[in-house]
Amino acid sequence: MDQQKHLIYSVNHKISEVVPLHRVAVMLPFAEFLTDIGAPVESSFRRHHLSIDVLEDLDNYLPSHFFWEFLTDMSRSQGIEDLGFLVGKQFGVNCADPKMNLLLTQAATLYQGLRQGSELTNRTVTNCRLGLQRLPGSRYTQFFHRPSCRVDNPAVGQIGWFGLMALYGMVREFTGPQWQPPEIGLMSNQLPGECIGEYFPNSRIKLAQPFSYISLENELLRLPPFTDNDVAKESKPVDYRTIQQSFVESLEQLLPSYRRPKNLNIDIVAEFCNTSKRTLQRKLSENGTSYQELLDRLLLNTATAKLRNSDMSVTDIASQLGYSDVSHFIRAFRRVTSVTPQFYRREAMKGRAARH
Repeated sequence: MDQQKHLIYSVNHKISEVVPLHRVAVMLPFAEFLTDIGAPVESSFRRHHLSIDVLEDLDNYLPSHFFWEFLTDMSRSQGIEDLGFLVGKQFGVNCADPKMNLLLTQAATLYQGLRQGSELTNRTVTNCRLGLQRLPGSRYTQFFHRPSCRVDNPAVGQIGWFGLMALYGMVREFTGPQWQPPEIGLMSNQLPGECIGEYFPNSRIKLAQPFSYISLENELLRLPPFTDNDVAKESKPVDYRTIQQSFVESLEQLLPSYRRPKNLNIDIVAEFCNTSKRTLQRKLSENGTSYQELLDRLLLNTATAKLRNSDMSVTDIASQLGYSDVSHFIRAFRRVTSVTPQFYRREAMKGRAARH
């Protein structure tokens, strides 16, 4: 029987030509773990033209290749061979989002919880796939993780174990902390290190698999949450912004993570896209826009939000956006909107007062 018929849950997006992105929520556990042990996280960020301030908003997005390079650099420079495993072990169920445990314990069953957790992850990391696959004629189901990067990427081992520990944590929200998977599948050809083997003493390890997975007994999928979490029942749904599915939209989703858009030159943005300046210009032209129009929209969206929702002066907003002279910001804002920032703020305040 075709194995695909036993794929009982997965999210499949149409893979279009996009800028591969990772939501900051996935980067945050690594940054916190490494900061706690004194690793030079901030200097690594600067090498990649990124401010540590990006971590303040879970819904910021980073270029995926930056995330992969960061993991590889930190693992090698700090001598932490099992970095992905250690971070995943510490953050467990909340690897992909700090409120994942609340999301899962709102579900009626393990099956429903894994569906919801998979959707969140799949919709916030480009090319990442979590899902459930029932094995033909077996009493086991594989909860699998296809990582965002190729198998030959140096970061795949770190991402693979980080993902596996996230899966493991999600299942234990329903089975309890004593459960261990009967089998673990790895994409790597190498057996895990001693500390991982000691952590999973009763799990079979299979190497060179097409994706990472943990197996679980089919009957477990009917389990309710292990803990009756009243806080989870009363909490709001976990909110997040999903990755966009076109090149321009994904690039526009990435750029707000960089606090000073005035300082974003096209060479840096091409590096974010892992392409050349000429290719970036061509792709933007093919999509009916240009780099300057892209920056204009970023300026407009960022500036208008600050003018509407904060008491910051126009001078301070200009400085935060990268303008050394407020008059240059005012001219740029007027060129895009046809009005001054001061006029825009007054009209926004009038509109707000009228609605109340």
